[in-house]
Amino acid sequence: MDAIQLGPLLIKKSYLVLLFSCLLAYLYIAMYLRNKPDILKTVENHLTSGMLWWIVVFKFSIIIFRPSIIWTNPYGLLFFTGGTKGVYLATIVTILFLYWKLNQSNIHIKTSTIIIVPSVLIVITCYYGILAIL
Repeated sequence: MDAIQLGPLLIKKSYLVLLFSCLLAYLYIAMYLRNKPDILKTVENHLTSGMLWWIVVFKFSIIIFRPSIIWTNPYGLLFFTGGTKGVYLATIVTILFLYWKLNQSNIHIKTSTIIIVPSVLIVITCYYGILAIL
């Protein structure tokens, strides 16, 4: 079985692995910015907004990839996701959003890149590495 059941709640293992990978990336960011608490607070706020954007884009990307679902099965928007293409689209949109918000917060582009690029690599590497083990 590819999921863990806790009473009526069914959680896919891949979601738990993704959550763990994101926590490792956050740990990297927190360690990198440990001497700059004001920048860390700003980055945390933007990361939270970015996570919400990622979820919304991932969930509703099916409208972009299969627009006919609006007319054939409008309730399908609640149940279906964008799949792998939706993950890629949501990741790109979130990365662009984070660069934009960090730039608006007067955080240097070099600092933004040192925060975002390794974090994305940590998430991808840990996610696929742990899934390969499971």
